[in-house]
Amino acid sequence: MEIADEASLRDETLSYQSARLAEDSRVLHDTAINTFAAIASAGAGARDVSRVITQCARDLELLEELRGARRTTAIATLLDVFEQPGVTTIRLGAGDEAIQLAGAALPQRTIDGIIGCVREAVTNATKHSGADHVDVEVFTSTTELVVRVCDDGIGFHEDTPAGRGVDASIRRRATDHNFAADVCSTLDMGTVVTLSIALSPLSSDQTENSNDAGLEASASTVNRRSGNYWGLGVTIVSIVLTVAGGTDDGGALFPMITIMLVSLFLARTPVLRRGRALLPFLLVLGTVSVFYLSARATSFGLVGPAHWQALAATGPFVLLLSITRGKAWPIAGAFAWGAVVVLMAVFALPTSATAAEIIIVAGLVGLGFSGVWTMFQRLVTRLSNLEAVSRAETFQASLHTELATVSQASYQRWMDAGLDASATLLRGIRDGRLNPHSESTRAACDEEERYLRQLVQINPDLVHIGKVFMPTLRRARELGIEFRLRLGDVDAANEHVARDISNVVSENLMSAEHGEALAVSLFPVAEGLQLTLTGSALQTPEHLANKARLVSLGQLELLEISFQSMQPVHRKSKHFAGTARVPVLNFQEEPYD
Repeated sequence: MEIADEASLRDETLSYQSARLAEDSRVLHDTAINTFAAIASAGAGARDVSRVITQCARDLELLEELRGARRTTAIATLLDVFEQPGVTTIRLGAGDEAIQLAGAALPQRTIDGIIGCVREAVTNATKHSGADHVDVEVFTSTTELVVRVCDDGIGFHEDTPAGRGVDASIRRRATDHNFAADVCSTLDMGTVVTLSIALSPLSSDQTENSNDAGLEASASTVNRRSGNYWGLGVTIVSIVLTVAGGTDDGGALFPMITIMLVSLFLARTPVLRRGRALLPFLLVLGTVSVFYLSARATSFGLVGPAHWQALAATGPFVLLLSITRGKAWPIAGAFAWGAVVVLMAVFALPTSATAAEIIIVAGLVGLGFSGVWTMFQRLVTRLSNLEAVSRAETFQASLHTELATVSQASYQRWMDAGLDASATLLRGIRDGRLNPHSESTRAACDEEERYLRQLVQINPDLVHIGKVFMPTLRRARELGIEFRLRLGDVDAANEHVARDISNVVSENLMSAEHGEALAVSLFPVAEGLQLTLTGSALQTPEHLANKARLVSLGQLELLEISFQSMQPVHRKSKHFAGTARVPVLNFQEEPYD
């Protein structure tokens, strides 16, 4: 269970981290990249300077949030749909309690997707519609959560090209997060974006019953195993006592041991365990048969009564207690056992009152121990329930901690990516120190857009690789290296392998001259990942020399090194690895009226 929990925690964390990075990339694309592209191309969206300044102010807030400057490591909740940077939202619909209850039924990845869709709907409304405020409505029921974003702006034609605009930012994001999104817009009448998220149809009572069923199954497993151990134990004891010369009048101990072994085998047969009547009936029959044969071995207490194996019959009976649900069969089995005890005592009484007493005592010993076992079973069930609840609470606490750590790591990843230049550029336009219509500002926006697009093209499923290559891209830009990067869809095996890959690239970046070109590709091969560098005067780290192959291609060199990899991800990512030139950003701030 501990190993399974660790694996589940690791999978949940990696899945969340990948989804978080994908969402961050979308935010970056929907804000700064689009804004820089509009300014660089002098498109219609950049003609109104006041609108560009307003948009840059909003983008800067979102960028600073992405970099962690305005947000703590707290996990996002559904209530965050009402908190949109840089715009006034009017809240309508359900209250906090109802919204939080709905959020508790959704995975964190879905909540992040909802917030991302709402943010993009609000951004589109303020960027394109000219609306001063946006209404955010939330409605909940037992089966569905509905989030609606409405504005009274200029609207647009709904024939949006696939893969662009609303289709890419909202509809596709909703599809990736397993809920539905509908966009309805009319010219001069505004836009309504509706998100529909299915909730579990189970009521709280049903959910509790479902949890109880899971706990009961766990306790049943423990009870069944402990019953098997007891049945095996008393069988071994009976074999040892028989071999040691215990009283065995008429050879009754051998069939008794045979029945005990057969009971163990039957209790471990899956086909019989799935039935409701046959196995319990056979175990009841085995219980009374073993008790009778153990009595017959001592002539019903007349010969060597001290050797009577009074607990032998508890073997099949404890198996019965361990595999059955409810009280019907245990009560029936106890009644049958007691009836046999009474009948045997009645038949022995005319011959010997002492024998009748011994039969009664032996029966009480077996039935009494079975009663103690029943109390033990209840204790095991209670402890199993407490342990399962404790495990669930511990797992959730660990998951929350891991997700908070992942959130902090995602901020650090974007900090390492070098978004300072983007923030400076947006801030300069916002504060009026840069004219969005000037050639230098447009050129700076063009270069910044290219760099950011290279960042968001790193597949978010490459958790380890992406973490080390983002600062590598930043370093290449700072050094003025013409850096081309191509990545596949297979991640490094762990952070250590990713760091080794990064060190190879970084070492060659540092040795390259300003303006030189360095091409890097990392793709899966049969034995793992193959890193290929193409450039001049390439360097091979000493500790990786035995894995490296350096080939001269005239003025260029080719360096190949193999590394371990993880299996390719099965979740289809909407991001892709691409090739782009990383430009050197140079711009001067220039005041304007």
